[in-house]
Amino acid sequence: MDRRTFIALSAVAVMGLTLAPTLQPAFGSTPRLEEELQKRLGVRLAQIKEVGEVKLTAPTIAESGANVPITVESDIPIDRVEHLWVFVDKNPVPWIADVKLTPMNGQVYFSTRIKMGETSNVRAILKLKDGSYVMATKEVKVTAGGCG
Repeated sequence: MDRRTFIALSAVAVMGLTLAPTLQPAFGSTPRLEEELQKRLGVRLAQIKEVGEVKLTAPTIAESGANVPITVESDIPIDRVEHLWVFVDKNPVPWIADVKLTPMNGQVYFSTRIKMGETSNVRAILKLKDGSYVMATKEVKVTAGGCG
């Protein structure tokens, strides 16, 4: 093997190692939303009712998925609410937050910043003390992903 062949083969090998990770789908082998809901809440998405009493505020377009502000509020009295979960459908791990609420909170209100890998629905799910689940959904378009 001469020097030119060695350099050419080395260049091909380096390019192959550099490009190989980008050829795989970024979120292909991650758990799906339904699996995560079943694991964390014990219910399917079809069992959760979308209601207007839960308000999810998030930007329609996020410049960067690394820092997306969200706020969850509800008109439902705090003494009827037990838990709050936040999920992002297409993230590698859809589960974002799990918040236990008590009457000492005063009202249902939660605000944070989340990471999103791509354009997806953000879901705020409340578990009520009667065992039912209600939610609000908002699609957020991400121009640059923040999960990788």
